[in-house]
Amino acid sequence: MHSSTQLVIVVTTVTSHHDAEQLASQLLDAGLAACIQIDGPVTSHYQWDGAIQSSTEYRLMIKTGNACWQDLKEKLTALHPYEEPEILMLPVSDTTEGYLNWVIQHTR
Repeated sequence: MHSSTQLVIVVTTVTSHHDAEQLASQLLDAGLAACIQIDGPVTSHYQWDGAIQSSTEYRLMIKTGNACWQDLKEKLTALHPYEEPEILMLPVSDTTEGYLNWVIQHTR
C-alpha cells in the first residue's frame, strides 16, 4: 500500500456526546474524514495535575487517508476542547481495496 493512499485511524476523546458530534460534523464537513464512529461512554483513568484521575469520555474513531493526516491533526488540535488532547494516528496495515478506495474518494 502506497503511503499516500494508506488508510489511517485517528483516535481522540472528549467529555460529552455533544462535543463528539460537533467534532465529527466539522471534520466531515472539511473533507478530512470519510467515517467517524463515536463510542461511549467510556471511563478513562489517567494522571493529570499530579494526581490519578478518572472521567467519563466519548471516543471518536476517525477513518481517513494518510494524505489528510497532517491537516486533520491541525484542525482537530484547533477545535478540540481539551488543554492537551489525545490525538493518536494508527496506520492500517491492510483492508479491502473497496473500503480503502471509498475512504480515499471521500476525503480531500
